[in-house]
Amino acid sequence: MLLQIDWRTFLLGEEEWNFLFEVLLRSAVMFMVAITAMRILGRRGTKQGVFELVLIITLGSAAGDPMFYKKVGVLPAILVFACVVVMYKIVNFLTARVQALDDLIEGTHARLVKDCRFAVENTDLENLRHDELFEDLRLHGVKHLGQIESAYIEASGQLSIYFLPDEKVEYGLPVIPELFDQQVEEIKEHDIYSCSHCGHTKKIRPTRDHTCEICDNKKWVKAIREQRVK
Repeated sequence: MLLQIDWRTFLLGEEEWNFLFEVLLRSAVMFMVAITAMRILGRRGTKQGVFELVLIITLGSAAGDPMFYKKVGVLPAILVFACVVVMYKIVNFLTARVQALDDLIEGTHARLVKDCRFAVENTDLENLRHDELFEDLRLHGVKHLGQIESAYIEASGQLSIYFLPDEKVEYGLPVIPELFDQQVEEIKEHDIYSCSHCGHTKKIRPTRDHTCEICDNKKWVKAIREQRVK
């Protein structure tokens, strides 16, 4: 038995053909309302912090439903926009004056790199995801941690990196996958190695195993000291 498809229901649902013209009008109205709301919110409202992300999801839902759901009126959606915008302005006003509230809603920055290694003593960095961090570092032109004076993970999730001048670049943990993947536990050559977890770098003599005094990790990678390619 062949599959029977009700193409009218498939295309229109429970609505009539003339509702398509109403969809166009609803979409145009909500599109203009959304643009107006984002203009009122200003530049900060377009950034994707925690609060801004919630804002975008809320406004997106309020704008989308009345565009093609006949049972959802335009006026209630506009009221939702007005309420959300007013709440955003109030919270913005309060967070600008109460730092603790701003930290609670948006979060704070965290130091990622200190002394050419990851600042694992920072509680926000206890569970490092090297693949994600290394990707972000590579996108900033970083080849190893010895090139970095300091780096911060901002509340928005973006990285802020301050580089050492070329003459002060030190040996550091490579973030290049082909080099980082060459991790060893047994040190066979007297050389400079970096801890594969925190990036602590030191000279190590041949030994069966060596524990990092910073994070207790036992896997090491040969450190490199290449300057940045500009």
